[in-house]
Amino acid sequence: MNKLNKYKKSQTSQKQEVITKPYEIIHELLSCLNESLSDTVKNIDKGNSDKAKDKAKKAQNIAFALQSCLDFKEGGEIAENLHSLYSHIKFATKNYIETEKPDLLTSAYFVSSEILEGWKGMKASVA
Repeated sequence: MNKLNKYKKSQTSQKQEVITKPYEIIHELLSCLNESLSDTVKNIDKGNSDKAKDKAKKAQNIAFALQSCLDFKEGGEIAENLHSLYSHIKFATKNYIETEKPDLLTSAYFVSSEILEGWKGMKASVA
C-alpha cells in the first residue's frame, strides 16, 4: 500500500475513534454510577454506613457530571427525561448521606441499571 493510501486509511480510523470516544466516556460514567450505587446498597446491608456514604457521594458526583453533559437542544425529550432521572439519583443519594435513610437508593440503583442497559444498546448501534 502506498503512503497516501496508508495516510487516508489512518485518517478514517482516527475519525471513527473520535466519534465513538464520547459514547465510551458516557458508558464508563454510567458503569461507575451503577457500580457506586450497588456498592452503596451492599455497604448499607453490611452495616458500614461510612463506606456507604462515600459510595453514595461518588454516585451523586457522577450523576451531576452526567446531568451537566445533557444537550437539551439536540436531545429534546430524552435529555429532559434523563435530567429528571439523574435528579432522582442525586436526591436519593443526598437523602441517604444526610439522613441515613436508604429507602430511595433501591429505585436509584434500578434507574441507573436501566439507563446503563439502554446506553449499551444505543452504543452498539452507533459503534
